[in-house]
Amino acid sequence: MGLVAALSMGDLGVIVLFGGADFETLPLVIYQLMSAYRTEQAMASAVILVSISIGIFLIFDRIGKTRNA
Repeated sequence: MGLVAALSMGDLGVIVLFGGADFETLPLVIYQLMSAYRTEQAMASAVILVSISIGIFLIFDRIGKTRNA
């Protein structure tokens, strides 16, 4: 469950297919920043995305360990 949540946080393909004009996610913002050559802002956003993904993974990992114990 944690791996699926972490992978879905960074999935850009689904957002591009199903997202609207008023709906932006962090992977889409990173892609837009990179295409505008604003690499420092894109790197900062990527660090936030990775931190959120790792946090979600660890939360679900801890939940899974407590349920199996």
